[in-house]
Amino acid sequence: MSILKMKFISIVGQEDYFGEFVQKYIIDSSIQLENALSHLETVKGLSPYGSENTYYDLVTRSTSLLNSMGLGNKVNDDKAYKPKIQASADDIRRELDTLEQIFKENKTRYENMKEQFNKYTHMKKQLELLVNLEIDIKNFFEFEFIKFRFGRMPKKSYEQLKLFMADLDAIIFPISRDKDYVWLIYFTPRRFGEKIDGIFSSLYFERVRISAELSGTPSEALIQIEEKMSSLQEEMKEAEKAIKDFINNNEEKIADLYYSSVRLNRISEVRKYAAHTLESFYVMGWIPEEELKTLIPRLDADEKVLYIHEEPDSLKTSQPPTELRNNKIFKPFEMFVRMYGLPSYNEIDPTAFVAITYFIMFGLMFGDVGQGLVLFAAGVILMMRKVAIGGIIVGAGLSSTIFGFVYGSVFGFEDWIKPLWINPMENINTMLITGIIVGFILITSAILLNIVNGIKCRNLARILLDKNGVAGLVFYWGIAITAIFMLQEGKPFLSAGITTIMLLVPIVVMFLKEPLENLINRKRFLPHNKGIFFVQTFFELFDTVLSFLSNTISFIRLSAFALNHVGLFMAVFILSEMAEGAGSLAAIIIGNILIIGLEGLIVGIQALRLEYYELFSRFFTGDGRPYKPLKNQNHL
Repeated sequence: MSILKMKFISIVGQEDYFGEFVQKYIIDSSIQLENALSHLETVKGLSPYGSENTYYDLVTRSTSLLNSMGLGNKVNDDKAYKPKIQASADDIRRELDTLEQIFKENKTRYENMKEQFNKYTHMKKQLELLVNLEIDIKNFFEFEFIKFRFGRMPKKSYEQLKLFMADLDAIIFPISRDKDYVWLIYFTPRRFGEKIDGIFSSLYFERVRISAELSGTPSEALIQIEEKMSSLQEEMKEAEKAIKDFINNNEEKIADLYYSSVRLNRISEVRKYAAHTLESFYVMGWIPEEELKTLIPRLDADEKVLYIHEEPDSLKTSQPPTELRNNKIFKPFEMFVRMYGLPSYNEIDPTAFVAITYFIMFGLMFGDVGQGLVLFAAGVILMMRKVAIGGIIVGAGLSSTIFGFVYGSVFGFEDWIKPLWINPMENINTMLITGIIVGFILITSAILLNIVNGIKCRNLARILLDKNGVAGLVFYWGIAITAIFMLQEGKPFLSAGITTIMLLVPIVVMFLKEPLENLINRKRFLPHNKGIFFVQTFFELFDTVLSFLSNTISFIRLSAFALNHVGLFMAVFILSEMAEGAGSLAAIIIGNILIIGLEGLIVGIQALRLEYYELFSRFFTGDGRPYKPLKNQNHL
């Protein structure tokens, strides 16, 4: 429930030590590099290393080879694997040249055999149609008046052929199909042969000349094909074994080449951000506080480098990256936060707030024990399959189940269990008031979070003068308390004069926020164009007052969807009563499925809408930038 603590580190060292330094300290670290030139504008003679990457081809080639061998995921997932690093790019290229050539030869040999085997398979199916004919197979290609052709064409071409097949002067017999092709034979009179051959050629027909490979009658040719296929199977097994032996024997070597390529490529990445003079190099960036503690002793022991590290608050030229750190319960809800935007480094991580409020709002709108358990089970299945939204559905299902006990609802049946609180349809006014109260509490919480964010940012105007600061909170609570006492007692809590002052003071403060902020920052109190300022600020303030009211009323949807949930089941039970026997049960089951799917989705979206528009907009800027440590880059 926090943001990873960062420090900014600047390192300077001897220029000829740059490559060794990067390999020793940087490329395996969690540092996020910053452009040194933008931070060292006052250093004379400073220039960039350049952005040319001479090692990226090594990464792509080694990655391609690993994926071709089916080892990509294994290399990335093997946490315990420790590669033997090869520093020389020339050595890596030579090794890759040799390994790529051997693997390609083995793979090509196997693929050629497989293609030949498939061809014989289709030829065999054709000959099986002719096996009862006692004619030498070569005679099929020496007919005086008939042309005979055997071969294959793409499936798409065959579908086109079928559209005008009846109009052709040819007899066509499809024999078999594989993934991409249809194998067929066709007969045509010789006087139409050139025309028909041209049509088939335009449809990418590939002729296979049986007579060149086989002899004798079809039955004798069939025996020849079976012998060839048997021989090919043995050769394919040998080729396949050669590929497997190559993979087993060279797995570690290729993984070493891949990791070595990645490390060299990271040096190029570091060069893009680093700068140098004739004598020194400069590297800087953001690094997690915990990792900095382990890096400092190593840097202290190295006489060729000097460093300084700074707190984020003391640095004005760069904003720290944001890395969310939440426990397993709240972590699934990071997805909702990231969809809106990452929090700034000095903001509160709203993930826990989202998880708790979303949990409450979903249950209030969709309270049902049975349906909640169905959602819970669906979420667990999705989590097991590592689907990101699975954890959120688990939370939603658990919330629905709990509020199902609160409302006394199980698969829409309101009489199976006694409600722990109320039945929504029998207490409509109470439900509507509950929605407003929940909205009031959540909006207040959002304002308090904004005040805390203002404190973290050391922004006095945001804390005191903002519509979501102390001024806005006093006004919001003043309106709420006054409204409650007027409805219950018929008069305000305090005298009319004091109540008026209590409401006017925060309004005036919010109206004068910009001038007062200028005063705090020792700037001109009022802008030059005073007329535009007063008109614009008046309408903004008017909108603020209305938004407090509309945002609070917006939470009535929490109650409305709870009532809608009951109403939908009333319709389902009416349909169930109209049916008989199994039809009645089917109506209830189908009704539950539709309500879980459709209403569950709508309620989930509405809860997210309340999060974004009524709550996030009050305290969350979402303008943080993601944390991308160097060691996580350039992997498969």
